[in-house]
Amino acid sequence: MKSLIFNALVIFALGALLMGPSLALAGVSLAVGAVTGTALSFMPKGMAFMAIQVEIWQNHIEEELFKDNSFLRLSHSADANVIDSKIVHIPQSGGSGNVVKNRAVLPAAIRVRQDTDVIYLLDEYTTDPVRIPDADTHELSYDKRNSVLGEDMDKLKEVVAEETIINWLSSPASLGYGAQVLPASRILETTGPNVAASAEGATGQRKGASRNDLQRMQTMFRTQKRWFNGKMNALLTPEMEAQMFPVNDIITATYMQNVTEEERRMGLIYKVHGWNIWSRSTVARLNAAGDILAPGSAGTTTDDEASLFWYTEAVEFAMGGARAFQDLSNPVYYSDIYSFLVRAGGRARRADYGGIALLKQAKTV
Repeated sequence: MKSLIFNALVIFALGALLMGPSLALAGVSLAVGAVTGTALSFMPKGMAFMAIQVEIWQNHIEEELFKDNSFLRLSHSADANVIDSKIVHIPQSGGSGNVVKNRAVLPAAIRVRQDTDVIYLLDEYTTDPVRIPDADTHELSYDKRNSVLGEDMDKLKEVVAEETIINWLSSPASLGYGAQVLPASRILETTGPNVAASAEGATGQRKGASRNDLQRMQTMFRTQKRWFNGKMNALLTPEMEAQMFPVNDIITATYMQNVTEEERRMGLIYKVHGWNIWSRSTVARLNAAGDILAPGSAGTTTDDEASLFWYTEAVEFAMGGARAFQDLSNPVYYSDIYSFLVRAGGRARRADYGGIALLKQAKTV
């Protein structure tokens, strides 16, 4: 009876949106609800709407990847260049020719632009299969399946985001291409007052970040001809954000007012010196030798935190698809088993890492 009433209410609500509520619609909804409820009662438990649930989870994965990680959208989308959900193939321009003022020698030499190809593999991220015992689906007062899968989803999007940042800063060797890394010339150091070291495992003090560092970073991008108004982004660590924008500073409030309500919902916090400023719990870490450390690597006492600065079209992100797997009523484990898979990747779009930079904590003297 509860299923019949539920089905009828759903059908009535949908019909009311299209045609408006009426007594006739209520009668039809009750009849259709009874028919669909009876038909579904003959289907094995878990089979009804199973395919739709998987499709919803797969769409949900792609949506959730960008939730709380809006900075991933601030990049060139390479989705159209993904081949067979595994490989990204991108033509690389050979550069422009010379421009001659008042050309005196004719005929002019004809040049041929020598384009190259950039090819790289997408990374495959998979969650550990999780088992939901049959008893839990019947006896618990909360939906354990959604709770467990929600935690796995949070971990998946966290790992994809952190690995994408590293891919933007360092490209591993693959398919005949040698490994590359952000040049030291594109790493600036902080110039603010001394603060406690904030990188995981780090000790002692470092120079804090200041708003003057934002101006210095803008100057570097302009000098390298990589400054494009409206497309400049900064992803700050929480510590650097707090150092640049203390809560009791009137200027901080002014910078926050530059952000629209829609932008704030997307995660944008400030607009300062031409930078759209975002923040994330972790961004990048470097060791004492200046090497960029991989996510999850053990911290040392001499490590330094760094914030990321980039021009939107200087980096790219590609999604090769997402899949949700389920094995319902597994006869061996007496459980439902679930797992997720995502193929994603990214890289700097220029071999010289133009349009990308780091602001790293400086050691104190």
